[in-house]
Amino acid sequence: MPARPEVRFGFTVARNRARRAVARNTVKRVLREAAREAHAPLRKALSAVRVDIVLRLKASLPDRKAANWSGVKAEVRREADSLIAQLRRELRGRSIGPTQQPVMGPARAST
Repeated sequence: MPARPEVRFGFTVARNRARRAVARNTVKRVLREAAREAHAPLRKALSAVRVDIVLRLKASLPDRKAANWSGVKAEVRREADSLIAQLRRELRGRSIGPTQQPVMGPARAST
């Protein structure tokens, strides 16, 4: 029986990147929503392969008082959508066997 394509997402937001738990949870909520919308298109791009995707906040978030928080959330969402679209293009561009995994370099994103 051939393996069924599967996509799993994981999210990490370190405490030193977002000091308050509210901020960390908000970022993870935004990332989960981006993953939920990208799940079906990514499964279509796969051919009998399982992929684990981990999205990690690399840059520190600005202080909630000093920044427009809705703008920060929108920027995190744009970055997540951009990275997921890049992965989708990588998956479409190559035929991946059941034991191969796509290799992508680190994102040059600020979020």
